[in-house]
Amino acid sequence: MWEWVFTTLVMYVKILAILDPFAAVPVFITLTEGFDPRRKDEIVRKAFIAMCVMVAVFTLFGIWILNFFGISLASLRVGGGAILLVLAFDVLGEAPRSKKLDPEEIAVMPVATPLLVGPGTMTTIILLVTENNTLEGYVAVLTASLLAVTTAALMLKYSSHMVSKLSKSFVRGLGRFMSIIIAAMAFEMIKNGIMEWMSALG
Repeated sequence: MWEWVFTTLVMYVKILAILDPFAAVPVFITLTEGFDPRRKDEIVRKAFIAMCVMVAVFTLFGIWILNFFGISLASLRVGGGAILLVLAFDVLGEAPRSKKLDPEEIAVMPVATPLLVGPGTMTTIILLVTENNTLEGYVAVLTASLLAVTTAALMLKYSSHMVSKLSKSFVRGLGRFMSIIIAAMAFEMIKNGIMEWMSALG
């Protein structure tokens, strides 16, 4: 029992590190700038549900889904990187297109994916399932994943309190800076995906 708990906690730390909610908080604040608290909570709630569904599906059926559609992990990285790159330019612009979307649309994309549950998270979950291919292993991966997305959702929910003492201009500046970080993450994903493609061809 204790061994299972320890294994689950280790998985939780790994998945949370890949989710990286600390990097997502400034972007979330920028995307929801001007929204009232009730609308922000609704976005977080929908994002949480979407993340739970995604990690559950990838824990239970991730390998089969990729094989069914003939999608490699490299392609998943390139696709996720492309979406993040669009988000980076979106945040950098004066009037982000995401501001015009409904809360449900913002919650699912880009907040739930690929900002949090992106190719890195999906790949990590699939690898953990592969390494722990037993019923207990599946339960451990699913539990760790759900704990990680719950932590991320809580950080988003209380993000406003975290920056309540900061000026509006500072938050905007932070959002602009984070657009550079997001772009770098996007290019890193694309680069890794292309390198995996080239390695497979070689």
